[in-house]
Amino acid sequence: MNPIQKLKNQKSSYPGRLLSQGESPDKLLNDQELELEKIEELTENNKSSLSESFGIKLDGKFDRKIAFLEVESPTNNNNIIIRCRHGSLKIGEQLDTDPIPAPEISFDKIINANIEETPGKMRMFSQKNSQAKKIRGWLLKLQEKLQERQHNLSYLIINDRTTFEIPWEMLELKNNDYLGASLVTVRWQDITNPEDLDDVNGLINLEVVEKKCCGKIVAYLNTKDLPSVEQEKEILEVFNPTIYHNVRNFFDDLDQVNSEVSLVFIASHGFFKQNLSESKLGEEDETQQISVYDLYEYDFNFFKKGSIVFMNACNSGRLQQNDTLKIIDTNPTIGQEYPIGFSTFFLEKGAEGVIGTLCKVNDEYAAKISHNFFQEYQKSPHLSVATILKNLRQKAANEYQGQKSNYENKYLFIFTFMYIYYGNPMAKLELM
Repeated sequence: MNPIQKLKNQKSSYPGRLLSQGESPDKLLNDQELELEKIEELTENNKSSLSESFGIKLDGKFDRKIAFLEVESPTNNNNIIIRCRHGSLKIGEQLDTDPIPAPEISFDKIINANIEETPGKMRMFSQKNSQAKKIRGWLLKLQEKLQERQHNLSYLIINDRTTFEIPWEMLELKNNDYLGASLVTVRWQDITNPEDLDDVNGLINLEVVEKKCCGKIVAYLNTKDLPSVEQEKEILEVFNPTIYHNVRNFFDDLDQVNSEVSLVFIASHGFFKQNLSESKLGEEDETQQISVYDLYEYDFNFFKKGSIVFMNACNSGRLQQNDTLKIIDTNPTIGQEYPIGFSTFFLEKGAEGVIGTLCKVNDEYAAKISHNFFQEYQKSPHLSVATILKNLRQKAANEYQGQKSNYENKYLFIFTFMYIYYGNPMAKLELM
């Protein structure tokens, strides 16, 4: 029960209790109404502050289920600051950290050094880094407070405006209790709204509402270079998809689609380099690759009807701030370029959600993870896409904990946590 409702339910008991202390009924009711107004005002102020900070529209029915984690790197240096917010907390109960040097624990850096050390390094980060410990403490206390009021914390929306690529989903709240397996974690970015010509810095809002993405699957599968993609083809064929093996034909035809598309599925190589124009999806053959710049040729109007994009490709969820052409404006809030990539492109076009990866993923494990995803969907089609990913992380974490010396379990655990979700945490697939 929330504080406002609790006070309203207790109205009838207050006069009898306090009259004995010499208070008049009118004064008691007046004082109580003032207290209610203060709580309601606080709640509305918090919602307004959250909306302005994160560019998110909050549906009142779900706001107690949602917490927010914002990460910034002030004034283009190597420090980070953390803000954590929840709509029911007082201002002093929100979390704001002081700047400290950003940890260099991106999957890319850890795995290039030694992939097998990933779980240990992430546990060390969770236990030894002051920023990480503050996040853990804040979230655990928030969960306790909400449970006392018979509420649950279900969703964490992460707005990481940096390019340090910290794998927040792998943060351990408690030993063997990982953030991305304990809560439905979703990412969001500041994305300027191309249709808002009055406020040129106006951002696209994230609406946290239940949304069914209905229709067919349209897929691009690079079976030429990646043998395990044949396994993914077998999985998809259960749903009667439209399949392409040429990336250019795939995007050309996708641009002409007028019907509803539930899922755009891409299983291919993903190339990530320092220059945005060199970060691409496709084949090893350079004539069969497509960049973010190339995608801006297309309209993809069908996305406005509601679709999910699943990019089962290396590096597909990574973002960059190094626009060498200086096309992208600086975010006036933080004085840095807006991070962009394939994920932000599809969200800008209207996709409800986008799945991508934060590093290179072994072909064999990529096929296993997509198999697990569709298997979980078939078992529980009522779950949101973000919840399905949470369940996959939890299962992979449980199997790893059961036998940590098993390399198969360890690699599946690491690779599964590389898959992140951007967008509406309540978007669901309804495959036809």
